[in-house]
Amino acid sequence: MVQEKTAWYETPVIKDMMALMGGRALRGVMANYLSSKIFVGKAALLRVTRYLEAMIDKQDRRALIITDSFTQKFAKKLTDYLDLIEMEYKVWSGAEPEVPITTIYEGAKICEEFKPQVLFALGGGSVMDTTKMVMVKYEKPEANLLMILPYFGSLGLRKKMKYFIAIPTTSGTGSEVTPVAVITDTERDPPKKIEVLADELCADITILFTDFVKDMPPFLTMATGLDAFAHAMGCFVSNWGSPFTDAMNSTAIKEVVKYLPRAYKYGSKDIEARDHMQMASLMAGIGFGNTIAGIDHSLGHSFGKIFGVHHGLSVGLFLPYSIDFQAKVTDRWRALCPIFNVKVENKGRDELYKEFLQAVKNFIVSLDGPICVKDLKNPVINKEDYFSKLDLLAEYADDDAVSLTSFRTINRKLYRTIFEYAWDGKDIDF
Repeated sequence: MVQEKTAWYETPVIKDMMALMGGRALRGVMANYLSSKIFVGKAALLRVTRYLEAMIDKQDRRALIITDSFTQKFAKKLTDYLDLIEMEYKVWSGAEPEVPITTIYEGAKICEEFKPQVLFALGGGSVMDTTKMVMVKYEKPEANLLMILPYFGSLGLRKKMKYFIAIPTTSGTGSEVTPVAVITDTERDPPKKIEVLADELCADITILFTDFVKDMPPFLTMATGLDAFAHAMGCFVSNWGSPFTDAMNSTAIKEVVKYLPRAYKYGSKDIEARDHMQMASLMAGIGFGNTIAGIDHSLGHSFGKIFGVHHGLSVGLFLPYSIDFQAKVTDRWRALCPIFNVKVENKGRDELYKEFLQAVKNFIVSLDGPICVKDLKNPVINKEDYFSKLDLLAEYADDDAVSLTSFRTINRKLYRTIFEYAWDGKDIDF
């Protein structure tokens, strides 16, 4: 297996060009709005399988269901419906957390042998991202996953298969409606997260059914919920918004603030909260998937990979610093104050912003989420070890795709300082 050593967005010419244009220059390019067909509720599985029955000839009805070792237990809920339409299927449970590149080739090989017309992603973000990349390597074996250009041209997918269907089993990543996948380049030391962006990666159909998420344990509920929160918040304050994405993100934030504490506390006993968190995750996915995530994701990608911290917990931790960094050049955060019951009347900017940022921090802490590295409990990180890796943390964050489109210019030195401040929760003062 031969791969390029760097992703397209890590190359000096791309970074230099973006530095000259500024992140705002791409907003005119990204004027398309992508999502999938969305089926919600108890009848969703039946409706989608009947749709497949009508659209695929009987002799061609083959589906590969991609899961991981945990989510394979949900497969029977799906296969019971596939049996109704006499669709042949195979379950592959080889997806792994954070999508090592090697697993993508394994999945593509199974596709070559089985020749499915439908790919089902049944799982969390890693399962859905694995499925996206398996689809690419199945359809385009020659494609270099690190050099897929997102804004111009097309890959030409869906010639060997017809439908990619996403069924999320967590409520946070939004991958079911985004044209984005995050994979891990395990050939680097330490491994590095790589973003792959292409319009054709968006699922054709998304199924939301609370049976798949109702039994999430508290930690996973909290961490994936913070991922959705960071998607919507980081994107909204980045100044990339449009009326469409602003509506998605602001509504997602409202839903998370209201329902994530309930889902975290009551779990399967509060199906209403589970239902609303599924929709919040999806809406945040549409919101950031059609604009860009905040630098909380470049910080979180770097930190999470180097120290083995859950992605949602990582981006949630760095969200206040992302907001604080952008707030020096934009007032977009003002529109979110009412969601956190922060009254805007008769207050100066500094006072209002301080109250708003504290409200965001208080919300994260109320869920037992950390807002500084030293308070992280899962895992506990040694101060000496953390500070010894600041240069590597800054390098990986600076080489992240999100850095190219930050509303405020960001560089390696600034990232290093943010990581320093994040140890004990110091506010951004530069």
